[in-house]
Amino acid sequence: MTLMNKWYIRRDFSVAAAKMGKRGIALSSDEPPADALFWEMWNECEDIARQVLDTDYFRGIRDNNLDPNAYGSLMVQDAYYCFEAENAYAAAASHPLDDVCSDFLKGKRESYEEYNLYYHGPWHIHDTAGVIPGTPIKDYADYEAHVAGHLDSPYLFCVMLPCEYLWNWIANQLLPTASPDGLYYFWIEGNGGTPDGAYQMANMLENYRTQMDEEQAKEIFRTAMQHELEVFSTATQLNTNALWLRKNTF
Repeated sequence: MTLMNKWYIRRDFSVAAAKMGKRGIALSSDEPPADALFWEMWNECEDIARQVLDTDYFRGIRDNNLDPNAYGSLMVQDAYYCFEAENAYAAAASHPLDDVCSDFLKGKRESYEEYNLYYHGPWHIHDTAGVIPGTPIKDYADYEAHVAGHLDSPYLFCVMLPCEYLWNWIANQLLPTASPDGLYYFWIEGNGGTPDGAYQMANMLENYRTQMDEEQAKEIFRTAMQHELEVFSTATQLNTNALWLRKNTF
């Protein structure tokens, strides 16, 4: 393990069964069945996932030439996203469909709360007030907040799954040819493997499938995937014009 790996925290938002007490039996991190709604949504959006994989950002991760400023900028934007995601789970937990859903949503909120401590440390970001969000990440977080606050709580799983699964899927696509000596290998290794949190949420979604409008669920999932594409497509477009003008005006 490289020195960088010692401070990089794996992005896994799974819920410990112990936190749900007797209801923890409803949790499963096994790969969802082939006919699960999650796989239907993912397969219909894999074209978007491949576009994300082909962005300059992930080409830079793959080829070890991503501008470190772009990497840092994206991480700061992701901090904003994760703080808002914690809020979204809290909002959905205020109107759960049942007790199992309630406990799971509360567990997800806690998992984000725990992960967000990472931003307090290496990145020195306390909360959203410390971030100036770009339009793509703000639009994404606002959409998740809308789903959390206005739709039945299981629809939140549909809007959150793209983020939790996509990062893992991309890392696993890059891992077979990635050099352990690469500059960004820590990101690839840190996000690869089995997506326990995403699988857990996909299986929870399946429990509520018959109570949902599947077309609406798929629309929400695809919209979130499109937000992911927008975020990563613009991640390397660093706005340095204002700084240049300031330096050359005074």
